[in-house]
Amino acid sequence: MFKLFKMLKRRVQKRKPVINVTGTLARALRPGIPAVYMYQGYLIRTTAVEAILEVDPDHVRFETEHSIYSISYYGPEAESAKLAA
Repeated sequence: MFKLFKMLKRRVQKRKPVINVTGTLARALRPGIPAVYMYQGYLIRTTAVEAILEVDPDHVRFETEHSIYSISYYGPEAESAKLAA
């Protein structure tokens, strides 16, 4: 019975989609606050950041309520990386 419950629970849990974009952060990432980034000339606002998963000079990964984002930087990488911290 316990095995069946565990198996059903896994099926019900949704996997979050991973969104990969090339852009720049418009402001610092902070848990509890929406992320804002520039993508193809548009300013994009996400739902509140739940966790910052990875910060690198070339990209940042973070999780929101609905998705996992991976933003590869273009332009002045140093400034984008500073905003992620």
